[in-house]
Amino acid sequence: MAVQMLEVHDLHVFRGATHVLKGISLDVREGEMAALIGANGAGKSTTLQTLSGLLRPRSGTAVFRGTSGPVDLTRAAPERIVGEGLVQSPEGRQIFQSLSVAENLAMGAYLRTDRNEVRRTLERVHDLFPILKERASAAGGTLSGGEQMMLAIGRALLAQPRLLLLDEPSLGLAPQMIERIFDVIATLKQQGTTILLVEQNAAMALDIADRAYVLENGVITLSGTGPELAGNDRVRRAYLGMAQ
Repeated sequence: MAVQMLEVHDLHVFRGATHVLKGISLDVREGEMAALIGANGAGKSTTLQTLSGLLRPRSGTAVFRGTSGPVDLTRAAPERIVGEGLVQSPEGRQIFQSLSVAENLAMGAYLRTDRNEVRRTLERVHDLFPILKERASAAGGTLSGGEQMMLAIGRALLAQPRLLLLDEPSLGLAPQMIERIFDVIATLKQQGTTILLVEQNAAMALDIADRAYVLENGVITLSGTGPELAGNDRVRRAYLGMAQ
């Protein structure tokens, strides 16, 4: 049986007076691709920010199987969470616009001391995204939206994630670029990277997900395998633009 990489139970998160996450529970197993789908404002990004230590829950538990053992994500500092192997590629990419592509990638490895391994990881990133090698000296801000997304994912991979959190990787991209990004995500999955994907493009997410969760107004209302949810009438109507 696959090892649980992430276990979240009854998590409640507030932003000010607003109760955003209302007792969500989910898990991600080692080596799998899990997807969290839902409309704008459902609480998807809040979920990832909480797991990354950027937001603190009011109650509930979130435990990650890190490199040195179990990590309580509700208490650990963000830098420790990254160091333990839970790494996020954030919504909106959030690259360093004035730094070069190479410098942006180097920022992903700032906690690592194994320089030879870092070089090997960089080679892997360049294999996945050849444009990043070609444009290594260009400022991040001069890249197209799709190239910036590649840079954001590459930067996250430089941190050597045990669990990679991807927040809306298709956001604002042209259809052809979305296809390219999802091809890379599928490749990462095939290579054994454990991934939690947050995505509004439900069709793309469910197509490659082993398991998926539907988040609506801070509550997980459905869960199942990717194919099960893709075939669910309610999901098809609400998220896939299809009739029964």
